[in-house]
Amino acid sequence: MNPHHGELLKDIRKKGGKPVHDPFLQNYLGNPHPIYKVKSADLRKIARSWIAGHRDMPAGKFVHVIQSLVQGKSCTEKLMAGLLLDTSRKSQREFDPAWLDRWLNHLVGWVEVDTLCTGRYPETEVPRQWGKFTRILNRLAKSDNINKRRASLVLLCSPLRKAADPRLLGQALKTVRRLSPEKDVLITKAVSWVLRSAAVHHPGEVRKYVTLNREDLPSIAVRETLTKISTGKKTKRKKT
Repeated sequence: MNPHHGELLKDIRKKGGKPVHDPFLQNYLGNPHPIYKVKSADLRKIARSWIAGHRDMPAGKFVHVIQSLVQGKSCTEKLMAGLLLDTSRKSQREFDPAWLDRWLNHLVGWVEVDTLCTGRYPETEVPRQWGKFTRILNRLAKSDNINKRRASLVLLCSPLRKAADPRLLGQALKTVRRLSPEKDVLITKAVSWVLRSAAVHHPGEVRKYVTLNREDLPSIAVRETLTKISTGKKTKRKKT
């Protein structure tokens, strides 16, 4: 265990006591890892406090903290890795994104994958390191690991919502075409999410793509995306 991982784990234990197995919650989160019962807001406070105290840690050392956390036994430690990435300083994000492929070997289910792959890190670094990320995204989309295939979609969501970059739209639609035949909810919901994210800046292109390819897309993606474009929300409000 990395010493900084140990520091963070002590803070987690102060808030959450001992880790527990909660079958209902673990089923919802999509992984079998034990959980520290710590509120999300408290986990974010721990992450922000740690980053504030390690502002000068270079990217070369920062990646090993993340590596140690994703290899932790609990879901909570793995989530902390994503929260640190989200609150990290710009200089700490200047590492080779190939690390993501290694980190995803240790993550299972939507909450662990999404916490690592959304937020400020992909929002800033996917466009900035575009050449490297296109190679990684394509590799993840072809992986035998369904968690990596989900990541190939989810990594694009934050950047797509942030900027009207046609490169992001093209990569998103390319990955959607590859993965849309899959039926697992881990993929179908990610397809819906990335299309809705793309529609923020490219509503016309996304509407056209979904309309022309609706027979090949997951039904949830068609329904939620078209509703989002029309109403601003992914589901229609029920009449009372």
